Amino acid sequence: MKTRLNNLERVENVAFAELIKRRIVDQAVITALATFSLGDLLDVSGTTGASTGQVLKKTATTWQPGTDNV
Repeated sequence: MKTRLNNLERVENVAFAELIKRRIVDQAVITALATFSLGDLLDVSGTTGASTGQVLKKTATTWQPGTDNV
């Protein structure tokens, strides 16, 4: 009977450990996203001069702020 209890405790501990790992990873992702900006993307340029109401438009090689003509 003690073996079954030990196995059950191990299963519960594994689930708890997985939950803790998931929360740590989630927090790391949230922290990373908090410092992220569009200019961090390699193919986006000129976001510092963007105005309210502008959209990102694709040029030949990059995305840049521009007026939405649609």
